[in-house]
Amino acid sequence: MINDYFKKEEKALNLDIRKKIYLTIHEFPGLHFRELQRKNNIGVGNLDHHLNYLEKINLIKIEKSKGNKRFYPIGLNDCERNILGTLRQKNFRKIILKLLKEKNITHKDIIGCLKISPSSVTWYINQLINSNILITLEKEKQRYYGLKNEEKTIKVIITYKKSFVDNLVDNFVEAFEKQ
Repeated sequence: MINDYFKKEEKALNLDIRKKIYLTIHEFPGLHFRELQRKNNIGVGNLDHHLNYLEKINLIKIEKSKGNKRFYPIGLNDCERNILGTLRQKNFRKIILKLLKEKNITHKDIIGCLKISPSSVTWYINQLINSNILITLEKEKQRYYGLKNEEKTIKVIITYKKSFVDNLVDNFVEAFEKQ
C-alpha cells in the first residue's frame, strides 16, 4: 500500500512543471491560485490542469473559501489549514501576531495596529471569529479578543516561518525562540 503511494507520487512528479508546483505548495502551504501562478510563472490553464491532477491522485488538498482556492500538501489537519489560510492574508496576520505578542487586545488596539477604520476592523474581527481563530472575552464591561488555539498557531507560524516573507513573522519567531 505504501509502495503504491510512493510509485504514484513518483510517477506524478516526473514532469518538472508538476514537481515545481507540488514543491511550491509544500514550501508555501495555503497559497491561493494567483500567488501559485506568479511563483511558478505558469499559465492559468496549465496550472489548473496540473493542480486538478495532483488533487485527483491525492497529493494535495484544494480548499475553496470566499471565492479563492487555497492549496495544501496532504498531511495538514483542518485546524492547521485554517490557520495557514488566514495567516496568508496580511491584515489577519497582523492581528494574530499582535494577539500572540500582547495576549488579549481590544478593538481599539487592533485599529491602532492596522490603521484602518473601526468598521473595517469589526469586519476583520468577525471573519476571525467565524473562522474559529478568535474568541471574545469580557472583563469589567470591556470586550477583549484572544486566540482560540494559541499553541497550534505558534506551531504553524514557526513551522512555516520562511513561507511568509514577513518581518513581523520573523521578529515574532525570533522573540519566541529567545524565551
